[in-house]
Amino acid sequence: MEDTGQLLAPTGPSASVDGGPTSDFSFSIQLDAKRMAKVYELLFCFENSVRELIEERLKEGFSVETWWNEGVPDEIRARADKLKLRERKTPWHGPRGGTMLAFVDFPVLAQIITDRWGYFEDLLGQPEWVSHLFDEMNQSRRAIAHTGVLSQFDMERMELRVRDWLRIVG
Repeated sequence: MEDTGQLLAPTGPSASVDGGPTSDFSFSIQLDAKRMAKVYELLFCFENSVRELIEERLKEGFSVETWWNEGVPDEIRARADKLKLRERKTPWHGPRGGTMLAFVDFPVLAQIITDRWGYFEDLLGQPEWVSHLFDEMNQSRRAIAHTGVLSQFDMERMELRVRDWLRIVG
């Protein structure tokens, strides 16, 4: 009802959603944060499942020992190595992830898949679909990463794209 203007959101300190560490922020900001947290969760699961699939397929195609060096293009490995080295300068912060793919930016994951298409074709069908999916998901990802608020339509589209992905890769 708030979205349609039929109900005004409460304001002031007593308007907290859950009384937690965000309780000093406006009710409106808290509600948006709760909505985007659900979208972030979906994106987190999707992105990490893509990383798992890439690693799994490249390990099958090359070997457990050589998948990163032989399966991932040189320029992508070089960027990941550089990012890993840069992050070592902040040892007080926890690690990004347990695999080198954690140091590969989201849109570049699609590039790995399309560059090594022979290892994914049987599962994913057409490289154009993968590129389009990642382009679309990255639009929402950037909005969320920069504290934007997706429309209901964009949230639903994102859910549909993830369902498409899961229907294909399991």
